[in-house]
Amino acid sequence: MNNPFQLIGKSAAEVQQKIQSAFHSLFEGNDSSEKICFDFQQYKCIIDIGHSDIRSEGMSYGMYIAAKLGLLELFQALWEFSKTYLQNAETDDAPYFAWQVGFDKKRQRQFFKMDAGSAPDGEEYFAAALLLAARRFGNNAYRDEALKLLHAMAHKKPAGKVRAMFDPENFLVRFSPVEGNDFTDPSYHTLAFYRLFAAETKDTFWESVYKQSVAFLKCAAHPDTGLFPDYAEFDGSPKSTAFSPHSDCFSGDAWRVAYNLALDANWEIPGICEKEHLLAKNFAQETIRKMLRFFKSQKNPRADYRLNGIPCENSRPITTGLIAMNAAATGALDFSLLQDKELAAYFLNAFWNAPVPTGTWRYYDGMLYLLGFLALTER
Repeated sequence: MNNPFQLIGKSAAEVQQKIQSAFHSLFEGNDSSEKICFDFQQYKCIIDIGHSDIRSEGMSYGMYIAAKLGLLELFQALWEFSKTYLQNAETDDAPYFAWQVGFDKKRQRQFFKMDAGSAPDGEEYFAAALLLAARRFGNNAYRDEALKLLHAMAHKKPAGKVRAMFDPENFLVRFSPVEGNDFTDPSYHTLAFYRLFAAETKDTFWESVYKQSVAFLKCAAHPDTGLFPDYAEFDGSPKSTAFSPHSDCFSGDAWRVAYNLALDANWEIPGICEKEHLLAKNFAQETIRKMLRFFKSQKNPRADYRLNGIPCENSRPITTGLIAMNAAATGALDFSLLQDKELAAYFLNAFWNAPVPTGTWRYYDGMLYLLGFLALTER
């Protein structure tokens, strides 16, 4: 089904209008309460309004969105900013991107790396966005940049305390390439991208990453609720950390896992892990059904849960970002089955009725809002 929103009576034209309205608000709206994308000289940058910083996550998401929507000028402006102010050039962290960059809050003209270390999901989205842009805009320079980055992500020789982003023995993405971070984040396992990387690089390393990531996610999913933790050991068990109190819970990072599963289920990349992809699609359907049924059973759904379905201490009400990710997850369901159609309609309706995020915390929710719509309309 090219337009799952048909299940709730929405036409393709209405869906496109919804996407355009969201994009206008987040990229072209008013500075004080809507916009997250701002101009700086010839560049553009995406700001996490609530934390007053710029993140590799947001910049790479923005590039991915621009590539999907065919917006070359936006893509180039975000990419040039990322290369200029986020990418490490001569330090041990090269060629990775700083995950967090600060700026002069009065003038927004002085940028500095608050943490030069990288968060691998940013690099994964940068690489995927560059590859998609190379196809969309016919620019092989973008592909060359992606291939260089992917080679470092997979095969970087240790420099100081900085290593490759993937463990060479189990092929799983690390929480960070810096020594001492030999655990993972389930939401960093971008399965569809790994198959794309395998196809573009012809490096079988990425096929191994795909296979091992699917096996890992099967271990990390709760058998009853289908929930994943924010962080996990390489064996899939939840990882508790001092710096993130909900790290062993289903929280802000883990909202994206079901979205990743659904994206992988719907991307057809011939010749790459075809047998494993079919099995992964079956796993995605089963796990997403569990998760969506769990959320549908909640009278007052929350944003943060223990994996067994008990709300975490200080759990927040459900956010627009999670609503978007739950809706995007429906893309993995079998719409030939009445029960799946009814389940999908419930979450698609909730997403449709959720307003475009505004205010202090609009950055993350807004990014997920747009990613959710794009995932549901690209199959």
